[in-house]
Amino acid sequence: MECSCGGNLIDGKSSYRASKDNFCFIVENIKAYQCVKCGKILFSEETVNKIKKMVNKIEKEINEIVTGTPSIHIYDY
Repeated sequence: MECSCGGNLIDGKSSYRASKDNFCFIVENIKAYQCVKCGKILFSEETVNKIKKMVNKIEKEINEIVTGTPSIHIYDY
């Protein structure tokens, strides 16, 4: 695997943080890759997709709590 800068990537672990209007989401010790040249941290595509799904789900649930409006619709299933 190679970074966009051309550097090699090594296995490691990192954390991810997302802040939205009504919550902050932190995941630690995620398998990641770090570029030895520029230091950039990269996650696999599968990991990124899973994180996005979690953030979207949490965002829906938090909005329901904050607004009192149900976030579940028939088209969610």
